[in-house]
Amino acid sequence: MGTKAFVDSFWRLINGNPPNLDAPVILEAPPGTDLHELVAEFGRWAGQHRNLAAAGFVDPSLSKRTGLPLAEPFGAGELLEMRGWVYRNRWVGCGLVASPDCPRAVAVIAHREDPAAAGFPQGASWAEKLRIVTGWEPIPGPRADWAAIEADLDTRLPSDYKEIVDLFGAGSFDEYFELAVPGGPGAGRNPWNRYGPDLASGELVPWGWSEYELGLMWLTGSTDPDEWTVVTQPEGDDEQQFDCGVAEFILRMLTDVQLGYPMSLASGHFFVSYGPLHS
Repeated sequence: MGTKAFVDSFWRLINGNPPNLDAPVILEAPPGTDLHELVAEFGRWAGQHRNLAAAGFVDPSLSKRTGLPLAEPFGAGELLEMRGWVYRNRWVGCGLVASPDCPRAVAVIAHREDPAAAGFPQGASWAEKLRIVTGWEPIPGPRADWAAIEADLDTRLPSDYKEIVDLFGAGSFDEYFELAVPGGPGAGRNPWNRYGPDLASGELVPWGWSEYELGLMWLTGSTDPDEWTVVTQPEGDDEQQFDCGVAEFILRMLTDVQLGYPMSLASGHFFVSYGPLHS
């Protein structure tokens, strides 16, 4: 069996039902398999890999969120190389492990915890989880005057959205999308003024946008703004509704490969501030 055939069979297993999914599944590649070719074949369908181990050194910072499940099955000194990818609710990887004669190539499937729920302090809000994932530290400065803004709108805004703005201010997540922020660059104190008293009447109202022609909206209508759900509007495609609020959606947008956004394949996430808010 050649490298491509091995990877194809591995792919079929991933999309099927690997035995004992709660435990890692390790498959030995055909003798003589070249790791570079194996990584290239994996990369054709999984994208950019993460380096988890190299030259016998396993990254000591690995956690359940960053690929540790692919390294855990191997004993001390056994794992020589490991490249990892996220795929839905699984980690997949390929690498080299030590053996008496010569290093042997292997492929690994391991369980992946929900990245939007695992590894956070108990009781952390979705906005706080987002802060942890991006490594963001709030910058002292003016904050949005929510009482005045909501008085102008004659309705409250979702509390998770307000918490995000209070933590982050105006800026961009992964330089991929940004929030509509009162007092942010190019926005007045109230970016929703044009909706007037109809803001909460069941319309789609924007809370953010992307450079990649993706509209990010609230589906309003509920008398409780915390029950407004998220709707995405891809350019030239159908709307999609998500049964969650803004903070949970952003976190999943960044971390959950099942949603299909390119940022979810990145090894880390960040926030770029556009500076202090203005009145």
